[in-house]
Amino acid sequence: MKDPYILESGTLKNKLGITNEEELKKAEKDIAFTKLIDIDEFSKNECNGDLLKKIHSHIFEDIYDWAGEYRTVPIYKEEVVLPGLSLEYEQPNKIEEKLNKALQEMNSLDWNNKKIDELSLQLTKSLAKIWRIHPFRDGNTRTVLTFANIFSKIKGFNLDMSSILDNLSRKYDENGRIIQYSVRDKFVLAALDEKDYPEYEHLRQVLKKSMEIGIKNQIDSLQNMISTGGEER
Repeated sequence: MKDPYILESGTLKNKLGITNEEELKKAEKDIAFTKLIDIDEFSKNECNGDLLKKIHSHIFEDIYDWAGEYRTVPIYKEEVVLPGLSLEYEQPNKIEEKLNKALQEMNSLDWNNKKIDELSLQLTKSLAKIWRIHPFRDGNTRTVLTFANIFSKIKGFNLDMSSILDNLSRKYDENGRIIQYSVRDKFVLAALDEKDYPEYEHLRQVLKKSMEIGIKNQIDSLQNMISTGGEER
């Protein structure tokens, strides 16, 4: 089946007229990075499929015509951590149904009065289910992470996006060996089928660190507000 999202060069069709995959990745990274930290306008939205679409559109609208639209083709992506195999991502005609179910489950969970270890594991498992569906042709990891940031604020525990973004891409040493796997690699391991023994810990550690920094910043901000208010009185 011919992929309608792909140019003859093998690069995703884009508004920038770029036909080289590496150039597109760089341009996409530069453009999307600024959008990832500019999400205040979504902070009051209900955490559902429509929010995911709005986030994806917000991040990628300057790059792709199909930003904010669920994909219409099956996808296969060779994964470094599998190695070279692909997860079975959801079929296009099942995306909306499975996504709504995963989001309903996530929203129905109790997110209050939990220790950070339990909270970070619960968030990891919920996000892995959404990510595994892979609703968009590209940009699912950044969209799900932005969704997680909004969701966490609504539920009362802030994430620190800067610590997550530091893990967004793989890092290599001078010999080309991987010294840090990407958040996407960690999503792959967390999204494995139960029979394949999903590995949640790698992704959980990223989210836990983000929670710890986010909660500390939240407390520091509150203390500063109280202190400033006291001086004014």
